[in-house]
Amino acid sequence: MRLNLSDQPITAELLAEGLARSGSAQMTVNGTSMHPTLQMGWRIYLRPAQGEDLRPGDIAVFRTEHHLMVHRLVFIEQQGEAATLVFRGDHNRVRERVPRSAVLARVVAVEVPASRRGLERVVALETDALGLFYRFNWGLYRLLRPILPAPPPPGTPPGALGRAVRAAFALTERLLSVFLPQRR
Repeated sequence: MRLNLSDQPITAELLAEGLARSGSAQMTVNGTSMHPTLQMGWRIYLRPAQGEDLRPGDIAVFRTEHHLMVHRLVFIEQQGEAATLVFRGDHNRVRERVPRSAVLARVVAVEVPASRRGLERVVALETDALGLFYRFNWGLYRLLRPILPAPPPPGTPPGALGRAVRAAFALTERLLSVFLPQRR
């Protein structure tokens, strides 16, 4: 989900400065890539966070080259000391790989609109089925990493086993998306 405040890099700088000064920020959701977890028009509440603070399953705001994005952290790729965070929208199959330094904030709550003004309610974001799935897989990967074969070099297509594992992972993501709350 792109935060359409502006396509200027200054927007990310202003958000980062506001978070640093006040310790929180609010934004309105504009997009459908995080549906149904976050829906168009809902207000999200942010707390400052760094890439090192996030765990798979967390929903965060990060910078891309031209936009601010709100997506869920699905995996952390370790290459020696450096780490790349892998994000994706709940309703989007595309994954974004960003450095830890690109993270600005974590989404901690949403304001769900009501049919009448003044009846809106703020709901804390808690770990849902998809978040638990990503945390479980990350923990399993960290446990098995010493015995797993080395990953192929970037750009190398996966073999038959790799494709099967990816297909099973994607199917599980789709199935668990059914259990995401449609309305809060």
